Amino acid sequence: MTMTSPSYQKTARIIASILFVILAIWILRGFIVAMAWAFLIAIATWPFYRWIRTKLPRKIPIWVSSLFFTLLVGVLLFAPLVYGVFKAGQEAIVLGQYIAHAQKEGAPAPDWFQRIPFIGNWLTLRWNANLATPEAASKTLAHIDTAFLFRWGKTIGVQVIHRMEVLAFTLLTLFFLYRDGSILGTKFLAFIRKILGAPGERYAQHLVSVIRGTVNGLVLVSLGEGILLGIAYAVVGLPDPVTLGGITGILAMIPFAAPPVFCTAALFLIAQGMIIQAVAIVIFGFSVLFIADHFIRPVLIGGAVDLPFYWVLLGTLGGLSSFGLLGLFAGPTIIATLLVAWKDFIEKP
Repeated sequence: MTMTSPSYQKTARIIASILFVILAIWILRGFIVAMAWAFLIAIATWPFYRWIRTKLPRKIPIWVSSLFFTLLVGVLLFAPLVYGVFKAGQEAIVLGQYIAHAQKEGAPAPDWFQRIPFIGNWLTLRWNANLATPEAASKTLAHIDTAFLFRWGKTIGVQVIHRMEVLAFTLLTLFFLYRDGSILGTKFLAFIRKILGAPGERYAQHLVSVIRGTVNGLVLVSLGEGILLGIAYAVVGLPDPVTLGGITGILAMIPFAAPPVFCTAALFLIAQGMIIQAVAIVIFGFSVLFIADHFIRPVLIGGAVDLPFYWVLLGTLGGLSSFGLLGLFAGPTIIATLLVAWKDFIEKP
């Protein structure tokens, strides 16, 4: 029997490695989203975690600080979810009561409908034709019965449970990343250096900075927009400004998704006869979004590559359409990293 040649062994090892990678991905396919979120959060929050770690006494085990920081992140993620579920439950109860009242006594259009610009009269006529009398309301709302609301609530409940499961696995993965992050980072850089050489290690380090910039540019800037507009909602006297500000901040991560919120709020103010407040909220809202989207966000996301607003916009929308919510962060990161590689290719001999 002849000895196997080294080149044949090397090829066999490569093929076997690829097959095992594919097999591992297939086994973990149900947890890939949670793991991706965990890696994203760990990379984005690692500097803050290390800073917290340096402030703690050295005798505290690393798993304690990792657990504490994981729980802190969990509270920040769970709190909006719990609040959203609570508000949705309240609104579902109010909706059920309103439907029952409309079917018994009718529900004429509110007076302020008439003051809505352009569509006020049409909206009032359509509303009254379908809901003003008990007969019309019963006919219109016949398909919205208790069973329908129950099915709708069950669907929402299943989705919430699924999201909480993903979040739980994300936090579990996050704990191990905080605990072993330094070792994993060193080994990952060694692997990249062995596969791609020194340029690959430089790209990996830049990828980390781009991910942090993307998270800061999307999350922190959107949070600031939501806070500023929430304060504006409270100043002009809109009901429940906290919820409106939260919705605005969440939608501000998606390009062009926040203006419908404060424009709808402006229509409500106009219907209440508050013209000046409505104009002010629209001007303030577009000013905040313009400054954030064209100046602050591109600087944070682009970082060293000076990523313009156009590429930030394409990366965000393309990532969202390709990978869902995770794509909001993956899209700009991939575009920024690609531009770094391209500049490196054309500028260096």
